Amino acid sequence: MKVNRKQLAVAMIVSLVLMLAGAVAVHAMPVQQTGAVRMSFLMAAIIGILYYFSMSPWFANLGFTVLYRPLIAGTLVGIVMGRPAEGIAIGANINVLYLGWISAGGSLPGDPGLAGYLGTALVLGGGLDIQAALALAAPLGLLGGLTWSLRMSLCSIIPHWADRFAEEGNIKGVARSNYIYSQPFLFILYAVPVALAAYLGSAAVGAALDWIAQHAIWVMNGLFTASGMLAALGIALNLKFLLRGNVWPYFFIGFVVTTMMGGKVNLLMMAIIAACVAYLHVLWVHGMEAAPAAAQAQAQARKAPGLLTRQDVFKAWLRWLFFSHSTYNWERMQGLGFAHSMTPIIEKLYKTKEDISAALKRHLIFFNTQPDIGGVIHGIVIAMEEEKAAGADISDDAINGVKTGLMGPMAGVGDTIQQGIVIPIALAIGIGLALGGQPQATRGNILGPLFYVVAVAAFVWGVGWWVWWQGYVQGRAAVTSILQSGALQKVITGAGVLGNFVMGVLAVQFVKLSTPVAFSIGGSTFRIQAMLDSFMPNLLPLILVLLVWWLVSKKNVSPTLIMAAIIILGVLGAIPIWPGIDEAGKTIKVGLLGG
Repeated sequence: MKVNRKQLAVAMIVSLVLMLAGAVAVHAMPVQQTGAVRMSFLMAAIIGILYYFSMSPWFANLGFTVLYRPLIAGTLVGIVMGRPAEGIAIGANINVLYLGWISAGGSLPGDPGLAGYLGTALVLGGGLDIQAALALAAPLGLLGGLTWSLRMSLCSIIPHWADRFAEEGNIKGVARSNYIYSQPFLFILYAVPVALAAYLGSAAVGAALDWIAQHAIWVMNGLFTASGMLAALGIALNLKFLLRGNVWPYFFIGFVVTTMMGGKVNLLMMAIIAACVAYLHVLWVHGMEAAPAAAQAQAQARKAPGLLTRQDVFKAWLRWLFFSHSTYNWERMQGLGFAHSMTPIIEKLYKTKEDISAALKRHLIFFNTQPDIGGVIHGIVIAMEEEKAAGADISDDAINGVKTGLMGPMAGVGDTIQQGIVIPIALAIGIGLALGGQPQATRGNILGPLFYVVAVAAFVWGVGWWVWWQGYVQGRAAVTSILQSGALQKVITGAGVLGNFVMGVLAVQFVKLSTPVAFSIGGSTFRIQAMLDSFMPNLLPLILVLLVWWLVSKKNVSPTLIMAAIIILGVLGAIPIWPGIDEAGKTIKVGLLGG
């Protein structure tokens, strides 16, 4: 079946509509503002299915990049439970903890999806507030890492089934191995436990936190303090990619400007200002010089044998877009996904069982890269397969050599651009729109999630297809011409300026750390926090962000360990053993830290 541009638009828009249709109806839904939502079994089941969808291949790579983010998770759970505005606010606040969350090389440092879906469900079901949501999110995120390891281990079995199909030259069997056989297992692994936890746990969590509030209020205060501190981890993880080169001062510019404005800024407006500054910076540093002559020469399209059409290449991309991580596993990572994406190409180019079997086997080996920018590798490989089928002397080793040699560099470039710049910046703006510039707001604006969905879809679909097609059109010269053109470096530099500035704004808005310690000498009251503010407002949040950045980027300390340490520090820092002074001027005992 031919795939034209109209079908391309339909394929992309269907996934978008599936996620946004419910959100568009938010304004028509009655929203209760107080009290717990009684969790029904149907609600819990839908929430479990939504969590599965976030880890599934059915939304054209918008599952992991969009549905998996707490901003979207909270929105969807809020819609399911009849509290859309509250769900948006809860999800947006939880997402600050995971703003710099990056999964590279198959690792999963915490599970923002579980924190978003189950965290929002437990908070709404237990009638809790935003601070309680943040206190719950971190432990839930750590728990989700366990299921990831189980998934990656057990899915390693399936590629061996595909090997048998490849031996038989069974193209459809290899495809089924990737997009069908893993999904029942993943559904049971993700949907069932979350549905049960949401159904059985809401009331229990609310009761437990109520008991703590009555008998050990300092523990609750410590969890609230830790929730404000945890935002520093999300920002610091992002700064690991941004606070470098000659763009690092923009973080401090964003921080100082926002501090001077009292923290009450419109993040979207600040992002627009930052984008203008980024353009001027790139113009000043790089100028508007044209691409080098060598790169321009290499960018010329290769002379293709003409065995494949644009529609054939698109079919391959569509399979990769949906199913690149369908059977992600420790043994071969995206290997089965790569082979699946090549099935329409193999079916078109090769006719004998021996040729088909050989082609399937050479693409079932280990492969792992960033799925959008890394798609240039697939385009190059498709071009090589076409030339091989036309009679060119291209060996299996040559094709696999290109894959092996490029997957690492493209993963580094792709993760930096997508996970280190595009997603965090889009999330930051989306969170700002959702909360209206008011951290820990109790009601959110639907424009925030909508902005994030559209922005990421434009990158994943638009940039993903363009890079894939350039790989095919230019062949083995594609990567060299893209890198030598200078355009990529300009984009990275400009995004670095924008990202640093926005992170500086977020550090003021979301990182909360202060001290209530105070003492009297000779009738004069000295409040430590007031003394710090007179020197520099928001000094403690800035120190915390920079300390966590130093630990994760210079000392390679595990983010999981830092997250656990912050929670413990917050609880211990809330023990009331330090001198303080209440509003009436009476000496009391307070904790060392406050939010």
